Amino acid sequence: MSINWIKITDRAREGIKIINSLPYNTFSTVLQYVHRQMLTTVAGGDSKGENASSTAENENALEELERLVGVPRPDFLLLIKTFSYILRRTSTYIIKPSLLQAELRDKLQLQDEAKIDAIVRLWVRQTTPIMNNLARDCYESNEIADVAWKLNVEISSHCQQREKTALAVLQLKTGAGEDINLEMNHDELLQLYQQFECIQNELDAMNAQPKTTKATVAKPAQV
Repeated sequence: MSINWIKITDRAREGIKIINSLPYNTFSTVLQYVHRQMLTTVAGGDSKGENASSTAENENALEELERLVGVPRPDFLLLIKTFSYILRRTSTYIIKPSLLQAELRDKLQLQDEAKIDAIVRLWVRQTTPIMNNLARDCYESNEIADVAWKLNVEISSHCQQREKTALAVLQLKTGAGEDINLEMNHDELLQLYQQFECIQNELDAMNAQPKTTKATVAKPAQV
């Protein structure tokens, strides 16, 4: 299955050819450099002095990297842009690592499995905190931590105070500290109870199902 997460232009294909031509150690150094620059750009600087110092260090590192790669400057700049483009696009998608590997191999036509694995490992390290935060925010916060209840009496009007309706109030406390209040009359509470009972019966039936075991077939004796 292919996904539309990146557009491969002619320039990008030229950049990928340069990536394929790099020795793995050089490839890894360029990959880590581009990734650090992306993180620095997102974080930003705290002061003008720090920005000036960071710019000077970045220029020195870029010159050293260019000497290490050893290609003409236009090809080197295309290499950096292609790396940045690939990493930016991977950072916008949450997919299975195996699918990302296939995409890098088939769609981008990266030829070295070690290079593909390096990009995937970097992507996993980058997306794992995001997935953990999503899991905590979307699931843990919705867990029911406690249940409280009380009874209220609703009077229909001042003129008819003898007509009273008993109401049950359920308070569901979530892990995020938010309370969900449900107010129900007798019939509504009975209906909710019956729904819970149906769910419980379904769970009991599933748990009562015997686990499948593999039958052992005796092999005929060898003559």
